[in-house]
Amino acid sequence: MPGATLLTQQLNNFIRSLREQGILDFHFEELKELESDTPCLVVEAITMFLRDADCSIAELLRTLGAPLINYTRVTEIAFQLKGSSSSVGGCRMAHACCELRDASEAYSKERSLSGFDRVRREYLVLRENLNQILQMEQAINAFEPRRRHQ
Repeated sequence: MPGATLLTQQLNNFIRSLREQGILDFHFEELKELESDTPCLVVEAITMFLRDADCSIAELLRTLGAPLINYTRVTEIAFQLKGSSSSVGGCRMAHACCELRDASEAYSKERSLSGFDRVRREYLVLRENLNQILQMEQAINAFEPRRRHQ
């Protein structure tokens, strides 16, 4: 399985780089450690996060674009996004979600719009990198059929 070993090494180096850049934190490592008991956990967790986050970002865009902003809903979505981004190790996005939540709790339209822009930017960075991890994980799984079929 030299192909899988090389891919695993590349994946580990990529994850290390993302940690050094502050894009991912230790929560991602914890998720990876759980994968030994639950094969494909990382792929499933990332896929679920991306699907849910796409919907939440779209809902935030609609909510903040409404003539009358529902700040309670913005706060709820920001809280949900913070939790889900934290669970996959997306620390910069989680921090941006906290700032958005604070702005919405203060009923500040300007700060909420600015906070949403930051959340969206951090999400785009996180999504791009998580998609890269997904591709690498799927390539590794293709080399290791036992992981896919357990």
